[in-house]
Parts: sequence; structure tokens; C-alpha cells
Amino acid sequence: MTGPVSSRSKLAGLAAALALALGGVATAAGGPQVVGIAAAVLNDVRIKPAAAPQPHRAALRERVALADQVQTGQRSQLQLLLLDKSVFTVGANARLTIDRYVYDPSAGRSFSATVAKGAFRFMSGQPDRRGASSIQTPVASIGIRGTIVEGVIGKDAIEIARQERGIARGSKGDAETASLIVLRGPGPLTQGNTSVGAISVTASGQTVELDRPLQATYVPAAGAAPSAPFTISLAGLARISALVIPSVAVRRAGARVQIRIGFPLPGGSGQDRGTNDRGMSGGQQIQPNSGY
Repeated sequence: MTGPVSSRSKLAGLAAALALALGGVATAAGGPQVVGIAAAVLNDVRIKPAAAPQPHRAALRERVALADQVQTGQRSQLQLLLLDKSVFTVGANARLTIDRYVYDPSAGRSFSATVAKGAFRFMSGQPDRRGASSIQTPVASIGIRGTIVEGVIGKDAIEIARQERGIARGSKGDAETASLIVLRGPGPLTQGNTSVGAISVTASGQTVELDRPLQATYVPAAGAAPSAPFTISLAGLARISALVIPSVAVRRAGARVQIRIGFPLPGGSGQDRGTNDRGMSGGQQIQPNSGY
């Protein structure tokens, strides 16, 4: 696992690469507002700009703009590097849209995103402006206050929740909208100037607070309130990681995977040198980025 200080320093390198790729310009004259760049792509990832009739296959170093819709296929993954050093990862069969994004290096970042389906991980890069950053699922709103958060939407959320002691046995859920949300960190033992992570999850007019690593909550369907916070099991955590990072699960099964990496990512050099003996371009493996 990568430690918190090491992860932060590597993310600083990511930010420098992003600044070079964007040429220091976040918004082209008269064009859409650029919010980040496709830093790593696994298999079938497509991007549909707001004004385009059809999606196109995502390319490494491609700029991603406000209101672009990201869609991943089976055994696919996108790692999106935002301007403020935040990293948004979506796994297989996911759909993500950045709805709002404001970033001032001197004042922090405020944004909102929608994850309509699939699994995701968001790792904050800069402080949130007045706690005004959020991620929406079909049934819940996640308020972010500087943290690493993961979520699963759909039937996988139901299957994982059913195995957790914090969820009542026989609990039913909507296979399209059920949402399982987990706070990964940082925790109170994190070194350096990193703030302790926390999120609030609101659904059906009720809010629960998650303020300790590995706390989770579950919203089974529209109209349901979030469950009381519970500590997710290691087995449940492993299943979520496999959904967010499909390449990990595929490698463990002994298969070859193709990952295109445009910039250094936490856990490896990230140089785009073609495919190595593990079937991965960039000469590195993408690993769960939660060393907190």
C-alpha cells in the first residue's frame, strides 16, 4: 500500500503533468470548460461531450469538459485527473458526469458530479470551498469534506450489502439505484497536514455522517433513508475495490489486461512505453489508492 505522504507527493507530480498537458489553460476561448484529463484508460471507455450526438472512444491525455458524460464497458476503467489534483476513478459499466466545477488555487475547489451507475472512487486533491462539493447517485447525495470515498450503485451494491452485519438480513433493494457508500479516509492517524476525512450522505430527507475510515451506509432504493453507519467488512471492501479497479480482479484471475496510462499514477512510474509482460501499458499496475 502507498502511504499518505507518498500518495500526496505522487499526486503533485500528476498535477504538474496535467498543467503541461493543458498548457495552463482550463477553458478554451468560446469552448467548453475543461475540468481535467483522462490519465488512465482500461479497455472500453467512451466520452460523450454535451454538444455531441454520439460518444467517442476515450484517448489518453484527452481533455474532459464540464457536462461530458463518461461511460465504461465491461472490465473497463477510467481514471480522471481533475485540475485541483483530485482523482476520480470509475470502474466497469459505470456512467459519470461532472456537473459543476469551480477551482481557484488560492481558495480551493467546489464541484458536483453524478454517478448514475457502476462503482467509483473519489480522492480529494484540494480543500473544498465551504464544504460545497458533492457526488450524486440516483438515490443519495454525498457531501465531501476532503477525503477518499467509494461507492457502488446497482445490483452489486445489493449483493455486497446483504453480506454485511450492519444491514438487516433479507433487505431488498432496487437493482438499478441501490447505493452503497464507504468512507476510506484519511483517518486521524494520517501524518502531515492532511485533514481527517468525512462525508455526509443524504437520502429521503435524512442525513447520516461518516467520519471514521471504513464506515459505510446503504440506501436500498428511492424513498429510503440511509442505513445507520456501520463498519464494512474486509471482504466487502475487497469486492468494492475489484469493481472500482477491474484490472486488479482480472490480473488475479491470470488474464492479460490492456491499460493505457498517460501520466505517472500512484504506485508506479507511469511512463507510456507500450505493453509490458503483464499486458499493461505504462509499465505499472494500477492499485487501490487508499493508504490511509
